[in-house]
Amino acid sequence: MRSLPAILLWVLSLSIGRGLQAQDLSGQWTGTASENGSDTKQKIVLTITESDSAIAGVLHWYSPEAQYVRHLIVSGRFYGRDSVLTIREDSADDAATGFQVLYYRRSPDRRDLLEGYWNTTSGPQSAKSGSLAIRLEKKAPPFIPFALPKKKKDSAQFKALLGRETPIVATIPIHGSDTVKVELYDNGEIDGDSISLYLNNDLLLQHYKLTAEAKVLLVPIDKSLPVNRLVLFAENLGKLPPNTALMEVTVHGKTYELFLSTDYRRNACVEFALQE
Repeated sequence: MRSLPAILLWVLSLSIGRGLQAQDLSGQWTGTASENGSDTKQKIVLTITESDSAIAGVLHWYSPEAQYVRHLIVSGRFYGRDSVLTIREDSADDAATGFQVLYYRRSPDRRDLLEGYWNTTSGPQSAKSGSLAIRLEKKAPPFIPFALPKKKKDSAQFKALLGRETPIVATIPIHGSDTVKVELYDNGEIDGDSISLYLNNDLLLQHYKLTAEAKVLLVPIDKSLPVNRLVLFAENLGKLPPNTALMEVTVHGKTYELFLSTDYRRNACVEFALQE
């Protein structure tokens, strides 16, 4: 059985021919990936949270045999004229792969479907070359809840986090989205600033050195909380104190540029407030 990512993070862009109406792909899609001649099916849940000029979402990919988790950013385009969705994996850990193709169609009983093949030749940790048949169907609410797996906390660091002041840098309204896109850069001279990120006191990212290249995350929103809190913690101050970061947050097609400054006394917090 070929092992494939358990969780893929998707960022897609929409391209529609002039005069054509854009197909709304937002919502949750559920389905399977299967190898020809095999009865084993890998379960897939794709949640698309933006469907305008750009599409963003989270894909949860679970292989019963492999049972491992992986996070990847995916980019692509949707060609409305031909109902073709092309996607490409992009991540900090793996070189970008070739394009994969899925086809959108509506069945006679008016179900929305995405179908195609995932080429495993370029996929990460593939045992052999080949392809898996993909079939996803758009699901009506209620949706299946998913969240990123939690990292084990460093108890000493978490104690330091709680011991520092945590001013709120910005409060961003959220309505209907399951995720927000967060990009992190070093804001200033690249001097070795290292940070951790906590979401609602759960460790999301640790020992990350800020650079001029973006670190891209799709951050899950817990809709059971009226406010989700994303806290940036300075692990060091680099060669030129304080620890500075540029955080770009994209939600509902709007990008917020936030300039964050932290040190050994102060964190920086961004709040996501759920709106009715």
